[in-house]
Amino acid sequence: MLAVLALVTACGTGVPAGLPDKVESGCPGLLKPEPLAVITKGFEVSQVNSEEADSCQVFVSTGKKVLSPGLVAYASQEESERLTPMLCTSGLLDSATKSCEVSRSKDQELSVHAVAGRWNVRVSVYDVPVNDGIKEAVQQIVEDLRNSDKTRNT
Repeated sequence: MLAVLALVTACGTGVPAGLPDKVESGCPGLLKPEPLAVITKGFEVSQVNSEEADSCQVFVSTGKKVLSPGLVAYASQEESERLTPMLCTSGLLDSATKSCEVSRSKDQELSVHAVAGRWNVRVSVYDVPVNDGIKEAVQQIVEDLRNSDKTRNT
């Protein structure tokens, strides 16, 4: 499935018209339109906004918030690696992805925490059926943030 997401990313296929502009204006440097298109498939994105530094929110035409990515800075990578697992249900990060899923109350919510240098990355999905495609899109957002200028240069 990551190959499909990579193909969508490379070709831009499946990204509704206007979505890249909404993402760039409302969530610059934190979100790319391709994984958002996977998460919001079947919905019209009505609003992408940033109320706080290093975070944003995505709403669909029904008025529901469906996505909230954000970053929290720590003093160092070591501190991030020590404190981020405390946000995990298991208290541990997956060794391969340096991330964890936080337990969710229903199959329509997902929160992932991850280490990105000295940053804690948080990506939360609400009110959409969580399946493997959604999980892979969230992991893509995490990877995009890890490779962004924001987490690599500060």
